Amino acid sequence: MGSVGTGEILVILLVVLIVFGPERLPELARKAGQLLGKVRQMTRSLTDSLDTDYQDVVAPIKDLKSEYDSTMTELKGVATTVSGLSTSLSDPRGDATPDGSDEAVPDETGSNADEPVYDDIESVPDDDPPPDEGTS
Repeated sequence: MGSVGTGEILVILLVVLIVFGPERLPELARKAGQLLGKVRQMTRSLTDSLDTDYQDVVAPIKDLKSEYDSTMTELKGVATTVSGLSTSLSDPRGDATPDGSDEAVPDETGSNADEPVYDDIESVPDDDPPPDEGTS
């Protein structure tokens, strides 16, 4: 469907020859050629116009994609920097364990990093609560 074979073309040419006669056939062929040339020119013009319009629409989109890609690259770099800073801020003394865990690491004195440091003995709180004076 839609394709014209050699047999169909011969039948069309025979009908045209019979209807218009051999005298008018060269004139009809010339006009058909001119018409075909105009159709091709209009088709080419339309295609060029559509290509130009397409490029006018696509160019800003390509610019936006390029800007988006560069912004995403910047953001990934910032995220990496922030991640590194948050790791260093979570352990301000830099005593993080080599495996990255949050376990307490003894400092130079041998005490645990989570234990408070007291300079004099009187400031150390008692671990025992005061006795209730009302009960015996």
